[in-house]
Amino acid sequence: MHILEEFVVVDAPMTTADAIMTERELMDRWVSPAVKFTPLDGWSFEQDARWKLTLTGLGDLLVAHYIVHERKPGLILWAYNGFWEGFDAWHWFPNPDNAKQTIIQNRLEYELRTPGLGAIWPLTVEPFMKWDAREQMKRLKRVCAQEAVTV
Repeated sequence: MHILEEFVVVDAPMTTADAIMTERELMDRWVSPAVKFTPLDGWSFEQDARWKLTLTGLGDLLVAHYIVHERKPGLILWAYNGFWEGFDAWHWFPNPDNAKQTIIQNRLEYELRTPGLGAIWPLTVEPFMKWDAREQMKRLKRVCAQEAVTV
């Protein structure tokens, strides 16, 4: 089992964080350019909405099919399968120490399903994913700060 987890504290209330996590124009400003999410049922985060993930630059070589497994305020839980299988949870909740801030957590738990990929993953893709996740959270923090000012 592989686990990747990142947290960020953003200067934005829950309502702003929710919009940034789900509105297309806002997501486009922070989501990793290394991945492409394509909605298969329209832009929706309702339970059972289907999405496709491709790694940019690789075409359809590594594809995963995502489904919104659970959706409630402050949570989007994706289940996915393809070259990897597991869960991707985005959870956001008020900072108990500062009501004007929100804590955002992203946690991936997965197993690799493509034969041979496990041999090269720890030396190639996994370090890049960790770096990319940290960079994505930095972009997310900037977008939240910018949007909180406009609210």
